[in-house]
Amino acid sequence: MTEPSASFEQMRFALASWLELSDLQWRTFAGIFNEKRVAHTEHLLHPGDQDYELVFVCEGLLRFYYPAADGSETNKAFVTNGFAGPLAASGLGLPILYGVEALEDTLLLTADMGAFRALFDEHPVFDRFGRLLAEAMLRRKELRARSLLQQSATERYLAFKEQHPELLRRLPQYHIASYLGITEVSLSRLKRELRPHYA
Repeated sequence: MTEPSASFEQMRFALASWLELSDLQWRTFAGIFNEKRVAHTEHLLHPGDQDYELVFVCEGLLRFYYPAADGSETNKAFVTNGFAGPLAASGLGLPILYGVEALEDTLLLTADMGAFRALFDEHPVFDRFGRLLAEAMLRRKELRARSLLQQSATERYLAFKEQHPELLRRLPQYHIASYLGITEVSLSRLKRELRPHYA
């Protein structure tokens, strides 16, 4: 396989924190991916799609959101420099309930989820990565649910500020407010109230 850019080395470096692959295993894994560029505001997925892909975000920023019946949207997650994909929906053969939009010009590596799952039978190391990835996504989902149920808006904002300081600069306020489960007006008021304490 001819590697088209440094994006594959970026993914290989990220994989090293999950597991160790031999050169042959790495070539096998990288061989199912292709580079894809998504323009700012372009949608990678729409709710209801069944286009199952594992993606690795090399550059840029993706927004994962749920639509509501009234036409509004609730932000589910923001992804930079990492893996994402509809593991549960693809395993069940169900439509994907969320949409994915690029909030910046974004460079991705994408792989068909079927090709990714086929690797599980090739070597235990790929099966292990699939399990680790699923566990990581479940942890994020559980922590997100606990945050919305148990934390106040102020606590959620401070946690977001601590965990994702770079996103505070890159995201419009209305997207942050949606992720926190509050209105943009409430977020502005919250920030004014906190300013004397966190100047």
